[in-house]
Amino acid sequence: MKQRRVSRGVALAPMQLPQRMAATDALFWYAETALPIFRPIIAGLYILDRQPSPEVVVRTHELALALVPRLRQRVAEVPLGLALPLWADDPHFDPAYHIRHVSLAHPGTMRELLDLTAALFATPLDRERPLWEAYCIEGLEHGRSAYFFKMHHALVDGVGAVTLLQALTQAHPGEEPRVVHPQRTGHLPVPRGLFEAMADTGRELAAVAGRIGRLPLDVVGAPLESAAQVWRMLRAARGVVAELGNPVTQDPLVESTSGLSRRLDVLEIPLEKLQSLKKAFGVTINDIVLAALAGTLHAYHRQRRVHVDTLTCMVPMSLRGRDDRDSLGNRVGMFNIQLPVGERRADHRLQQIVRQTQTAKGDKRGTLYPFLVQTLTVIPAAAFRWLAQQSLGRVNLACTNIPGLATRRYLAGARVEAIYPFASVVQGTPLVVALFSYADAMNIGIDTDPEAIPDPHRISELFVAELEAMAERIPRRPQAHRGRKRHVHAKAS
Repeated sequence: MKQRRVSRGVALAPMQLPQRMAATDALFWYAETALPIFRPIIAGLYILDRQPSPEVVVRTHELALALVPRLRQRVAEVPLGLALPLWADDPHFDPAYHIRHVSLAHPGTMRELLDLTAALFATPLDRERPLWEAYCIEGLEHGRSAYFFKMHHALVDGVGAVTLLQALTQAHPGEEPRVVHPQRTGHLPVPRGLFEAMADTGRELAAVAGRIGRLPLDVVGAPLESAAQVWRMLRAARGVVAELGNPVTQDPLVESTSGLSRRLDVLEIPLEKLQSLKKAFGVTINDIVLAALAGTLHAYHRQRRVHVDTLTCMVPMSLRGRDDRDSLGNRVGMFNIQLPVGERRADHRLQQIVRQTQTAKGDKRGTLYPFLVQTLTVIPAAAFRWLAQQSLGRVNLACTNIPGLATRRYLAGARVEAIYPFASVVQGTPLVVALFSYADAMNIGIDTDPEAIPDPHRISELFVAELEAMAERIPRRPQAHRGRKRHVHAKAS
């Protein structure tokens, strides 16, 4: 299928937008219903080098709405919860409601900007409207401004959010957005939506039954391939069962709270520094980040004279292939890592993390997650709500790494200097770290619950210090770089 070129230098693949919500997306929708304190929201904070023209900002969003019709759609529930919800055009869609303009008291500092966006981030989205909001924030010091875009996790995952980023931004500063008027799909009346959704559920039941019925024939027709597939599923299931069997770890520093408070912090780490650590230790950047996070929490607990052996960290992994990198929705699996917070030696912490990540990748336990959720589409929606309630507080923190963009972008003519990602904390999980590679830096957004953990600002400070210490421990070749020190230069706010 050919790509559409919608403006000079911008080419995006046409979206495939099924009307029925996917099971992996519905999980986030139902989770919020089951847990009103849960905010399944992801967001991006763009730092701009200037204040863009309001008129060009409006045209930029018109282009994004044309490219991504899902931004005009709301969730339509099926009566009695007999099937998964539908995506339907909002007949009362008003762009002015979603695109908002706010100001900092000039000159606004980065800390004041983060405090403002933390409050915006903690506010739930209107479930009767399309599930996103955009904030143009002026008054940032040094003549800069900011743009904050938040969306429901049912709409998109982290990798899919890059598609929205590309629709909202341009490759060149002088590139004027050109609007392509979308073809509206029409509002789905509830009766028609009900019948169609029930028919979809019936077809899904038939498909599941068909897959089960074909198993004997598949084994006879291709015994080796079938055996390999069954073995892969068993390995993945074994990994999932092992994770579920791990006891829930209670962090003695964490207080029981509603999980509604937010504190946002940001870091900017040169990619060159992370690449040098990756190469020196022969591991992945994810391993480096998780090891640094374990070292951060080791120092954090040690400073408070509190000992904890391990903390459970949830690590999302993208399951997108080349053909669906530009699609919305969620194509993500998950696995857990036991961070060795109580281990004193940094090299041992890294080794333990590498063993766990290699095991999780080897048995592909993360790939079983969407299969399990898809299977739940044939049972009532209450199963999703039960699953959400059972998962609350099973992990102490989460860390997600989103592959970003290698080149800089422009928003309505303003240069995007940094893009900081954020994912929501929840009751029992008061720390979420998100990473996004942009140009020559790794932009890191840290979301903490300040009511649950003391001095949350120390997390970002200790994370930078741990990366610095890891750089100092890089094995050096004889007579190479003698007398020189390698430093991780990071900007923290």
